Amino acid sequence: MNNKSINVPRRQFSGYLGCLLLSAALPSVSMANSPSSYASASVDDRGQHWLIVFDQLGNQQVKYPLPSRAHQVLKHPTQPWLLVVARRPGQYLLVIDLNTGALVQRITASTGQHFCGHMQISADGKLLYTTENITLNSAGLIVVRDFSEQLQTLQQFSSGGIGPHQLKLCDADKTLVVANGGIHTKNRQKLNLQQMHSNLSYINLATSEITEQVMLDTEYAQLSIRHIAVDDSSRVLIAMQYQGERTAVVPLVALHQRGEPLSFLAIPEKDFFQLQQYCGSACFDRTGSVVAVSAPKGDSILFWDLANNNRYLHKIKVKDGCGITAGASEGEFIVSSGRGRVYQINPRQASKTLLLKNTAIQWDNHLAAVG
Repeated sequence: MNNKSINVPRRQFSGYLGCLLLSAALPSVSMANSPSSYASASVDDRGQHWLIVFDQLGNQQVKYPLPSRAHQVLKHPTQPWLLVVARRPGQYLLVIDLNTGALVQRITASTGQHFCGHMQISADGKLLYTTENITLNSAGLIVVRDFSEQLQTLQQFSSGGIGPHQLKLCDADKTLVVANGGIHTKNRQKLNLQQMHSNLSYINLATSEITEQVMLDTEYAQLSIRHIAVDDSSRVLIAMQYQGERTAVVPLVALHQRGEPLSFLAIPEKDFFQLQQYCGSACFDRTGSVVAVSAPKGDSILFWDLANNNRYLHKIKVKDGCGITAGASEGEFIVSSGRGRVYQINPRQASKTLLLKNTAIQWDNHLAAVG
């Protein structure tokens, strides 16, 4: 394990960085209860990767250069830190000071392992959980690190499958739910699509034992469970990607509650075939009554009303839209795209408001509210 702490001076944004500040269009957006800041990994038109923090007025607050493409960004619950982890198969995870833009710490995956792009932090801010693979065979690991010990590894245990991706804490941090995608990869080449088996695993953190595992039926064996969200009642929203025949009609979004079977969410056929069998981020609104799932290959964000018998609302077009986080109000979401745009969307009102536009930036797959 190579853990290295590095301190650097506060970054002074040059004229070039200034020209990348985001422009805003906010004539109809209420800011009263909105989160003040958002963060995402990104790449600019020169091919440089960045962690960027911005507010809804388009003001850039932090811009930190990344060594390669990153995936998830996460705010520490008790410290002014942002964590950003490399895209699979990645080797770095950075801790950045949100106030100064300085690097607090960089950690590297252990020899023979790599990060899978997602992480979680315990509510008390003491422990970091990451999904990782054994590089040789894609066997999934959950690695637990201690913030009080310079993020040294405390333990690691099986994720319950191969190719784990997103993970979420639930049950007051007693349980970890993990999306095991089921795909064995070398670099990013998929090697086992005819034999893949995806699952959703619930892990008791006190014992590191799997207490429940949800498998897909044989007819859906080539569905990969990739991204998940969890609400306050530990209900899990699941977004999937299909690795089989391009003409197959398969469920791509599901809900799960402990002790019950999966419940698939309906997608009308007219919308389904535009998605190219690929869903990205999953998100509950602030009340748990509306959910959103992105489909970047289909330039779509899909919405369901869980308070009304899981009724499909509609899709809203967002070109290459993938990152989603909950907005301030019921049924509201903030969505980022690979076209440099950020929108506020309310599907119940069928409204889509452009917040930010910057054609020099491509936002990556995930968006986080950080303030």
